[in-house]
Amino acid sequence: MTIDRTWAYNPRDREFKSTRKLIRTLIEVASRGGNFLLNVGPTPEGTIQPEFEERLRGLGRWLRANGAAIYGTTYGPVQGLDQVRTTAKPPFLYVHLFDPPPGPVELPWKPENLAAVGLGRNVAGARLLATGAEVPFRLSGGRLRVEPPRPLPDRDATVIEVRTAA
Repeated sequence: MTIDRTWAYNPRDREFKSTRKLIRTLIEVASRGGNFLLNVGPTPEGTIQPEFEERLRGLGRWLRANGAAIYGTTYGPVQGLDQVRTTAKPPFLYVHLFDPPPGPVELPWKPENLAAVGLGRNVAGARLLATGAEVPFRLSGGRLRVEPPRPLPDRDATVIEVRTAA
């Protein structure tokens, strides 16, 4: 993906993707087991234009707080939910929230899907990845219900780390 519309430096291209768009695209790709290559075309002088630098720094800030939910993960065992993506790195399931849900977030909890990515069928705890604050949860009837704080602490994407256990 490019930060603007072109694959090389183009001083006339001023249609820059937002930091939020780049973060959410990274999450989308990781949640499906892919790799995200972000193109940065330097100027003829070999510098990075300020608009690119601003977005790369924003992406870096988000990754400093939430990188565990991206680096070394595999696709998420829960797919197809609106405004929610998941990634996995045993024993953790990472729940990425794009926008504030109207209430608690409910995820289908299917042991066969969890086992496919090396996760346990039980939940030992849930917390906000960026801050460590505990997140209330309940596992019942084949569904995991987590209650993220209001408002969500990160406007680009908030990550809940769910620790699974056998």
